[in-house]
Amino acid sequence: MVRERVGDWRSAWRSAVAGVAAGLLVIGVLQTGILDGPFFAAQDRLFPAPPPDNGITLVAIDARSKDHLGAYPWDNGYHAKVINYLASLHPKVILFDVVLNHSTIDPELLPPPPNVITQQAFEKARTDGLLAQAIKDAGNVVLVCTSSDGPIDALEVGEPVADLGFASPDPANAIRAMSLQVKSTCDQNEAHESAFVAALRIAEKNQDPIDVNGDAAQFGKHRIPLVNGQMLINYSLGGSPTCAYIDAFNTACPHPEQIKDHIVVVGTKLIDAGDVYSQPVVFKHDSSFCPTTRPQCMLDNQNYGYRIMADAMATVLQDRYITVEPRSWTIGVSLLLALIVGLAVYGLGFRAAIIGTVDLLGLYYVAAIVLAQRDLLVDPLYAPIAIVLAASFSLGARYVLVERERRKVERIFGQYVDPRISRQLADSRSIKDVTSKGERRELTLMFVDIRGFTAMSEAMSAEDVLAVIQEYLNEMSSLILKWDGTIDKYVGDEIVAIWNAPTHQPQHALWAVRCAYDLINQASVVQRHLAAKGLPPISWGVGINTGPAVVGNMGSKDRLQYTALGDTVNTAARFCGAAPAFDVLVGWPTYQDCADYIAVDELPGLQLKGKTAETFRIFRVTAIREEKGSPWVPMPTDAAMTAYTAKRQLYTTQSVFA
Repeated sequence: MVRERVGDWRSAWRSAVAGVAAGLLVIGVLQTGILDGPFFAAQDRLFPAPPPDNGITLVAIDARSKDHLGAYPWDNGYHAKVINYLASLHPKVILFDVVLNHSTIDPELLPPPPNVITQQAFEKARTDGLLAQAIKDAGNVVLVCTSSDGPIDALEVGEPVADLGFASPDPANAIRAMSLQVKSTCDQNEAHESAFVAALRIAEKNQDPIDVNGDAAQFGKHRIPLVNGQMLINYSLGGSPTCAYIDAFNTACPHPEQIKDHIVVVGTKLIDAGDVYSQPVVFKHDSSFCPTTRPQCMLDNQNYGYRIMADAMATVLQDRYITVEPRSWTIGVSLLLALIVGLAVYGLGFRAAIIGTVDLLGLYYVAAIVLAQRDLLVDPLYAPIAIVLAASFSLGARYVLVERERRKVERIFGQYVDPRISRQLADSRSIKDVTSKGERRELTLMFVDIRGFTAMSEAMSAEDVLAVIQEYLNEMSSLILKWDGTIDKYVGDEIVAIWNAPTHQPQHALWAVRCAYDLINQASVVQRHLAAKGLPPISWGVGINTGPAVVGNMGSKDRLQYTALGDTVNTAARFCGAAPAFDVLVGWPTYQDCADYIAVDELPGLQLKGKTAETFRIFRVTAIREEKGSPWVPMPTDAAMTAYTAKRQLYTTQSVFA
């Protein structure tokens, strides 16, 4: 539980601050733009890539056409022939994105024969006129120009000429958008429109002007959303109907039905022609994209310009527009997710926090992909970074808090219990729990007390008294901690120990009795250490009782002590007071809990202060065993008493002669 680990929810503000700090850091990075390249590269992978529009047919100047017709660019008469053929099949429009041959000569400037050098040169000079006539006869041809490369002079101003219209590459070097209208273009493009817009006008017989209003443009029946004044292209994975230029030149397209009533885009599919651009969508290129001598001439995210034109027109025809999450949304979502993750991590374990963070990232990307398939591109980078940073910062803040709590708990309980127990306690309980919450639970209490020590100490020097007590407490305390007991307090020569608090111990009564066995068994060692220092031997008795008691930190506001209160505690103290030297007395509840492991003699008629023999039963432990079927091991009372008696006699003799 959260409160058991790091305190109550009032401490959660640290994780919230950590999450907000992560979100603000991400927003700062976003504003600087240093990750724009990776951002757009990642967002490009989200493009939905719908199927191509089958109403658009591509005519490609490919490697096969070049093999038949020679070096490119070709004579404009070739283009005239292709346009005449395509026009005969009655397409809706022909978008002619081909570099024209500007090296031909205007026939009106040539001197009449016989001054012309050759008949071939004269025929070549006529090709511009042939192209102009073919375009005029077709009536639905759109030529592509740029501000630096206009059509041939034979084409009069006012012919259907429009601009390439490609937007500048994004930071990932991909063409993401098309301009509907351009400011700088060739002189013949009086409308300053992009070629794909001009082609759509003819195909849809749309003469309405483009009405741009904020982040959208009305173009006939189409309302086109704009991003920075441009339309994002909903790229396809290719596969549009295609006819090779050489087949159109030979009036032999394999599927003429794919020309009739279709939009036809004619373009260059030659890697050396330079009409190659990077796009967001990755797709597999077929063998016609590259010459046989260079089968890997393009990257998977590269495409030819005329194909990009076709995808731009398909975007409008299908009214399937790409929209992008606004930058303000990116900032808000990143900050909100960072805050949520920061708080959530506070309430989870370390492993659960890591798994939860990974799951949230997975869900975010699944949502991003689903939204992309619905043509909405969301942030693929900053929000996930915010999630990871928020989880890291919150875990860091929590680690600092947990370590602080751990140190406090270990500091409080390190003096009472074995360090292993204090570490376990620090891992599972908060400082507030262990310092302010008392509880009633079943405990086993042990009291250990030196027999006759008060009278003995009166005849000893203060230094010897302390030396005896120190040796005794060291040996007894180490054994109590060995059996995971909690040392409640030292009262002079009396030791009070608790089992089943502060941690849960299912066999607390048995552990206390086993500990008592070791305390008696250690008597010879204690006597030997005392004798080596010239100190008198000592004996002690042990009382153990099991039952309900209140345990917790008790005391004044200035000094607290972890201790237990109740009749169970008092009874254990009285057992200890009644126990002969090196004997262990236990009550009925303790015996019941350990009956399979200890042998006892009942002590009837033993009177305790405040108790009656009729209502309270007392037992002396005589033997103990490891398992239920194990042999019995007598309590080492006799051996301890023998060692004590021998050392006592020796000490008395030495004192007399001294």
